[in-house]
Amino acid sequence: MLKRDLESLPRLRHCTFFVPSRGDDVLMIVGDQHFQLEQHGAQLKDFLNLKRYLDGRHTVQQISEITNVTPEDVLGIVNAFAEQGLLREENPGLENIPVDAFLKQIDKSTAMWTEQIGYHRLWSGLENQEYRKEVFLGFILETYHYINSASRHISTAISHCSDPQWKRLLSEYLAEEYDHAWMARDSLIRMGLSQEEVENAHPIIGTWSWTNNLCEIAREDTLGYLACTKLFEARGTETIEGAETLQRLAEAYGYPKDCLEPLVSHVRTDVEANHTGLLEEALEGRKYIPAEQAHRAVNNLHDLKHSFDQYNDGIILYYSDVSNYIPRLKVDYFSL
Repeated sequence: MLKRDLESLPRLRHCTFFVPSRGDDVLMIVGDQHFQLEQHGAQLKDFLNLKRYLDGRHTVQQISEITNVTPEDVLGIVNAFAEQGLLREENPGLENIPVDAFLKQIDKSTAMWTEQIGYHRLWSGLENQEYRKEVFLGFILETYHYINSASRHISTAISHCSDPQWKRLLSEYLAEEYDHAWMARDSLIRMGLSQEEVENAHPIIGTWSWTNNLCEIAREDTLGYLACTKLFEARGTETIEGAETLQRLAEAYGYPKDCLEPLVSHVRTDVEANHTGLLEEALEGRKYIPAEQAHRAVNNLHDLKHSFDQYNDGIILYYSDVSNYIPRLKVDYFSL
C-alpha cells in the first residue's frame, strides 16, 4: 500500500462501528474483517469526527485544519489505515469485474450489514425487555407487513427485468413467496389479535419506506435487487437462530408458548428454499459484470441497509408511544 502525504485525498472503505454500552474497545467492521480500536487519550467522538472527513474530498492537510488534529497525527492515522488495506483504491480503467470477485465482495458486505442490523438497539432492547410488550407485538406486526410485501416487490422486479434467465428465476421466486404472510398472521392471532385486526392493519411509515425503496430498486436495477435478496432474506428474523430467539422473547413478554410457531415455519421454508443464493444462481455461467452495473447494485444494496435502520427505528418510535393505535389504523375522510 502506498503511503499518503499531506495533499492526498484519503477515502476510507465502507465500514461500520459497534460501540459497546460498557467501556470495551470499539469494534470496526470492514467486510468480514473485525478491528478493535483501543482508546489512547483521545475521545471516541473526536476520532469519529475525523473519520467522517476520510471521504476522498478532503486532503490530509484540510482534515487537520478542520478537526484541530495535528497534520502528523492525521497522516499517522491515514497511513495506519492504508497499511491495513482499509483505504479505498480506485481503478478508473476497470470496465468489467469478475463474477467470482463480485460475489465474494457482496457476501462480505452483506455479512457486515446484517451484523450491523443485528446490533440495532431494537434487538438489544427487546432482549433486555427495556421496551413495553407492545413493541414486541409491533415488531411481529411489521414483520407480517414485511412478508406480505413480497409479491409487490418481486412482481415489480419481474415486470422490469429484460433478461429472460433472470425473469424465469424471479418468477420461481415469486411462486415460492407470494402467499407466506398467513404464517405471520396466524402467529399474531395466537398473540391475541383478531384476523380482521391483522388484515386491516396499516404499516408504519418505516415499513412503507422499506417496501417502496425495494420496489424502486426492483424497477431500475435487477442485479441490485438480486443482490438485495442476500440482505433481506438473511436478516435476523429470517434465520432459524433468529426465529428461535423471537420464540423465547415472546414467552418472556408474556405471550403464549409456541405462539410464533407459524412464523418460525416460514423461516424454515425460506432456509430450505435457499433464497439467499438467488444472486449466485443468476450469475452462474457468467464471467464478468460491467463495473457500472456493479457500482449501481452495491449502492442500492447499501441504501436498503439504511432502510432497515429506519424500519427498526420506526418500530421503537411508534409502538413505544402509549397514545398510538395498535394495530395502526388508516385515516379516512370521516376521521378528519
